[in-house]
Amino acid sequence: MNLSKKTLLYSTLISILMLSLLIGYFILMLPSLYVSYMQDRNYMSAVKLQESLMKTGNYDKSTVKSASGTMTIKIPLTGNRIYLLNQFFTSTVEIHNQELISYLDKLRYYADHTDEIVKLKKDDFPTDDIKKLLSVDKYFSKEYPLSITFQLHNNNNSFQKVSSRFHKTSDKLIVYESSVTDGNNYYTNYIALGLTNKDIIITLFPVMSPMIDEIKPVILQSLPMIAAVVFLLVLISSQFFSKLIIYPIIRLSNHAKFMTETEALQLEPVTMNGHDEIASLAESLNNLYEKIQSSYQELEFKNIRLAEENKRQEVFLRASSHQLKTPIAAALLLIEGMIHEVGKYKDTKAYLPEVKQQLQSMKKIIDDLLSLNHSHKELEKESFSLNCLLEECLSFYRIQMEEKEQQLTIEGSSPNLLTDSELFKKILDNLISNAINYTPRKGRIAIVCEENRLCIINYGAAIKAELLPHVFEPFVSGMAGTGSHGLGLYVAAYYAKLLNCQLTLTNLENAVMAELIFA
Repeated sequence: MNLSKKTLLYSTLISILMLSLLIGYFILMLPSLYVSYMQDRNYMSAVKLQESLMKTGNYDKSTVKSASGTMTIKIPLTGNRIYLLNQFFTSTVEIHNQELISYLDKLRYYADHTDEIVKLKKDDFPTDDIKKLLSVDKYFSKEYPLSITFQLHNNNNSFQKVSSRFHKTSDKLIVYESSVTDGNNYYTNYIALGLTNKDIIITLFPVMSPMIDEIKPVILQSLPMIAAVVFLLVLISSQFFSKLIIYPIIRLSNHAKFMTETEALQLEPVTMNGHDEIASLAESLNNLYEKIQSSYQELEFKNIRLAEENKRQEVFLRASSHQLKTPIAAALLLIEGMIHEVGKYKDTKAYLPEVKQQLQSMKKIIDDLLSLNHSHKELEKESFSLNCLLEECLSFYRIQMEEKEQQLTIEGSSPNLLTDSELFKKILDNLISNAINYTPRKGRIAIVCEENRLCIINYGAAIKAELLPHVFEPFVSGMAGTGSHGLGLYVAAYYAKLLNCQLTLTNLENAVMAELIFA
């Protein structure tokens, strides 16, 4: 199963789990939360209505939830009048009965001393006496032609008390909450008692309480649509999210596959936007590719150098073998003639120096061959003065220069170098030897020293144009009869490359300049 299908499967399982939790929440918790919320809302409505009545004394600026069932009794702190009002009417009742007035005064007292309400006894406000005093038949049935009769249906089984409690909102406002049920519906009655500077305000605020069984059918009817929409949204968002996650991973996989199958390792970094884990992985892969490419290039460079070195040694050995044939054959011929005392070779004193000269020539070739075995690992860097190294090299050629009556001048300041002094000495030795050999008698040689540059100029000499591109190849000699075997400049160029120096040979006007540039 690929990553895309796995992501879709996980998203589906998560969607089912979320839907299960959502359905459980809607069925088990939401109805009770709604009922609790509505109860708190009804209570706050009663409190706000009572506070508004205490402030304004009327319903003009009040919002009443149950306008037809809400009733307020306003009792002034003085006098024998009380007022009945709601959102539709205001009625004034004037009391002349002294018993009612005395009960009214008690009510005024306890309204201002709410802490003593708990001390009230049943005899303080006898219910039967108050009912008789307030009997409508007593006042209207006999003395007035209009007869009004109120009949109270007293069925003790009609309503059952569910709960009741007091809420003390402030020192001037108390709310009594009573919940009852008739078996089919639930009702909550709020009786708010408030005291102002002028009046006692008693408000009856009845509301129908919501029931859980009334809310559940609505929730169950809406659940299929809610579940379908939520499930569809989760699947679409999961599919979109999986593509955002999987697409960069597929790019990384394809890029890695390309890097493994390519023949020539060419770094093509993959770019990822953002700063998440996938972008970090792409950056790590790019760093890995860079290291692999660097190692590959280094190995390729070593292989190229090794191939060049092997080729150089092969060519050099073949050429040196051929070059050694001439002095060996000449030496053997001289020795053979002296042994058999053939002709002029009887004079051994005259021809032994020539044999020695041929042997020294062979020794020089062999020494140059052996000295070319230096490598980078054998380099030993040290600090030294270029001027001291020049003086040391020139000391070996003083006699030869005196015999040829040559002039030598050294110009410029001598810098201090940090490199392999032995190899640098061999470079100088070959360049100085080459300059002395090719400078004519009574000629002039100039050495110019600078911060990172050394020039050796020998006047009165020139290199043929066709020979100039090949002067650093082995066994290439500019002049015949000088005793040179054509290895000096080749050895100097080889050592200069080892020391990261640049050696060039150019023709000037009636002069040849060897220029060595070093770091």
